[in-house]
Amino acid sequence: MKNNRKYYIFSALRMLILALILFMALFPLFWMVLTSSKNMTELLKIPATILPENFTLEAYRTVWVDKPFVTYISNSLKISIVATFLGMVVSCMAAYGFAKFRFPFKKTLLMFVLVAQMFPSTSIIIPLFSIYKSYGLYDSHLGLMLLYATISLAFSIWMMYGYFKGVPRELEEAARIDGGGALKIFVNIILPISKPGIAAVGVYAFMCSWNEYLYSLILLTTDTKYTISLGLSRFITEFGTYWNEMGAASIVVTIPTLLIFMLLGKNLIAGLTAGAVKG
Repeated sequence: MKNNRKYYIFSALRMLILALILFMALFPLFWMVLTSSKNMTELLKIPATILPENFTLEAYRTVWVDKPFVTYISNSLKISIVATFLGMVVSCMAAYGFAKFRFPFKKTLLMFVLVAQMFPSTSIIIPLFSIYKSYGLYDSHLGLMLLYATISLAFSIWMMYGYFKGVPRELEEAARIDGGGALKIFVNIILPISKPGIAAVGVYAFMCSWNEYLYSLILLTTDTKYTISLGLSRFITEFGTYWNEMGAASIVVTIPTLLIFMLLGKNLIAGLTAGAVKG
């Protein structure tokens, strides 16, 4: 009887903690939706109202029509997709080399990849700025694509390294007997059975590029080249913050992320767990 009581108490506490975590995670999104459906007059009222008294979608129209936010979304999509593709190609090939080939200082180089990720992003801003100015990459999308492709490399390499290490050598040996070279084995055998891991690093790389703010702030100066993170900051002006428009823009920005998780959620979870266990 006592054991059953302890079990029910523990289960109730666990559900309460999970509910609290879920509430803390979803409440900002809920508040953002409510804020975007109010006008500025209502937002500045004291005391504040939770539900909108006069429901309106004017903020969405302003963001979509009057502001160049479509341009910002287009820029971010272009940069993020290219950077994700480049990052996935490099990380998969590097991880496969670390996992399946022997060469001098392999463990040292693999550890260096991890250590390099520990340096704060602010530590490379000045040399990065000088390099970009010298090579004509300053204020260009190409520069951001190359930079964003490297941001997630450390995690992606270690993630895929663990995944590739778990691939049975018998598969590769059988392919070699059939006359397959290293590249053919990698493309036709290793990559197809590693789709969950590739999906995981792809989502991670895309999110790193999609949400990045600091580097784009430093390296972009032309308004028409801005990303969505810089576009959101434009709703904060010297005359105040347009919270309803910022809320509407934030909802729009969140949609691609939600779509990615809806489409690739299962692969993402499978890839993360498999990569962690096999690593």
